[in-house]
Amino acid sequence: MTDSRKMSRSSIAAQGAEGGGQVLKRILLVVALAAAALAGCVDDDRGEAKKLMAGAAEEVESYRFEIEMDQTVEYRNFSGQGSLEGEKVALWWQGEINLTDNSSMEAISSKRTTLAGDRTADDAVEVYFLNDTRYQRMGGEWIGLLEPDPVHRIENSDQLAHLLEMIERAEVEVAGTERVGGDRVRRLKVVPDDDTAFGIMLGQISSIDPRIPLMIDMNVLMERGTELEWTVLVSEETGLPTESRISAVYSAGPGVLRVPPEAAGGMEIVIETTEVRRFGGYGEPVTIILPEEAREAPILPPDLPEGEDPEPLT
Repeated sequence: MTDSRKMSRSSIAAQGAEGGGQVLKRILLVVALAAAALAGCVDDDRGEAKKLMAGAAEEVESYRFEIEMDQTVEYRNFSGQGSLEGEKVALWWQGEINLTDNSSMEAISSKRTTLAGDRTADDAVEVYFLNDTRYQRMGGEWIGLLEPDPVHRIENSDQLAHLLEMIERAEVEVAGTERVGGDRVRRLKVVPDDDTAFGIMLGQISSIDPRIPLMIDMNVLMERGTELEWTVLVSEETGLPTESRISAVYSAGPGVLRVPPEAAGGMEIVIETTEVRRFGGYGEPVTIILPEEAREAPILPPDLPEGEDPEPLT
């Protein structure tokens, strides 16, 4: 398996291609198993790694996480009035979650810098979820919102569960073991399925600028202009992931940009992304405490279906 893999979304775009792809996968699986049998053994490490993580995660009651994402977007050979400028985007996201009482805290900050370095923009958001209420600070102001489905809300914040769901659908190869910070870990190489890879691509590109996917044929980009490498470190002691690292490059030129070929010329959008998720503090006490300002925030009722009136807040 190579370190960098071109991924196709044709199985999603056409039912016929999907059927053929499934047949091909079965053939390749039979060939691979036959080859392994002739060698005298079949390596079960990749399936075992998934089972260990899934089993260990069932016992997790609390944990902490940190996400760092560094991105660069470059618009090549774009000219004329209103031309887009390239920029660098740095995102930092930390949080902690208690799965027993459905409470969590997340703090997110981002910084955008033009490639020329002459302009920057910063943003920050804090979100607390406690007692079925979401408290959020944006622009210095706090607001509270009652959540009609607190279990669903905490599921949305459960970064560990999201990671394991993606890994469960992926191809996983045990690439070796090593020591990181004194802990012995397994290094897994992960090749996501088409749906997951497309979701990663869309999320990373949209986080830079939600207008970019409108400028690109995303299905063609998936087939012709995507390189993605994904590694996950798993503690041998706990069976739980400690780090997930995704490096991706997306190149959208003629035939991928939603521009007539005769007008595209040498136009190209190139996006480079490094996304690192770290997990720790498994089982350590997590007590969510609201900032004093959040305690004084107005509490709004949840959005309800048309025709239903909210109950008075007490």
